[in-house]
Amino acid sequence: MSEKDSQSIPGPAASAELGKKISLGLETKRLLLELEREVERLDWEVTDRYQSVPNLAAPAHHLLSAGGKRVRPLLISLLSRALDIPFKQLQSCAVAAELVHTATLLHDDILDGATTRRGRITAHLKYDAHTTILSGDALLAKAIVDIAALNEPVILGRLGQTVHELVEGECLQADLQGKVHSDVDTVLEVARRKTASLFAWSAWVAGYRAGKHADDLFRFGTHLGLAFQLLDDIIDWEGKDTGKNRFQDLLESKLNATGAMLVKLSPSARDLLQVAFSHADKDGYIQNSKELGEKLQACKEYPEALLWTRKEAEKHSAFALAELGKLPNSQWKSLTENLVKSLLERMR
Repeated sequence: MSEKDSQSIPGPAASAELGKKISLGLETKRLLLELEREVERLDWEVTDRYQSVPNLAAPAHHLLSAGGKRVRPLLISLLSRALDIPFKQLQSCAVAAELVHTATLLHDDILDGATTRRGRITAHLKYDAHTTILSGDALLAKAIVDIAALNEPVILGRLGQTVHELVEGECLQADLQGKVHSDVDTVLEVARRKTASLFAWSAWVAGYRAGKHADDLFRFGTHLGLAFQLLDDIIDWEGKDTGKNRFQDLLESKLNATGAMLVKLSPSARDLLQVAFSHADKDGYIQNSKELGEKLQACKEYPEALLWTRKEAEKHSAFALAELGKLPNSQWKSLTENLVKSLLERMR
């Protein structure tokens, strides 16, 4: 990778977020910088992997170069140290986790008709949907090839199952799109499959390669992913200055956890949504989603629905930290705990 190319792929934003949320000592900052550099040195550049078909790499490079938290590779890097296993044994797993995540974002933006991602125009609008779909497919293929090279059938099998769950989660969500419902359990199942499953694999693979705490870390990753998604649901309703549009789910005729709970609690919210969803355009979009969202927030049951989502997120966060607590005490375990807390700090 050229110096120019390597500079075009930013480092992990999750570690920077940790520094903003929690007061760090000099030694902790040094350790965090070491991790940042380690994650930055991973082979993120995709252009040189598809030299025979250079257009295939462009959408993937467009999204990867926009930055992002790199939560999954950063977690794997932290856990490798907490488990006393050389990160070199997990490097391909860290890259695979982020490539799978990036592929899902490329595909999701097309399915959702999104126009921006990480402050940039989405890849399918900059290029085209056909090329972007194939670019996401190529990232999935690259992740599978890299993991297959480890000659660890269990790891490869679990990654395949994870990708399968990601697809199932998207299908479950599509079945609910455009429906005014209070099916909170299915919304949480969508979150488990679409978000938590890849967190779970990322944490599990570190334990599996280390030969210890694999099941504990699988549960840790699952609960962390659920908390992470529930936090996103809260931000969708309440978020300001987050780089994300409020009421994006309503725009797409989707009810997230807060929306589904609000329907369960509020007949007036259900009526508002029935009218709005019935007037969605041919692509399922609500043209006045901001106005609709603010009307729903004015329902007297809204604070209770939001509080329920917040408590669910806090519950899964506590479960995640409890599972992580089973690892031996070390500075790396403490740093992992702090990273988890910082990522979920926006619930406050």
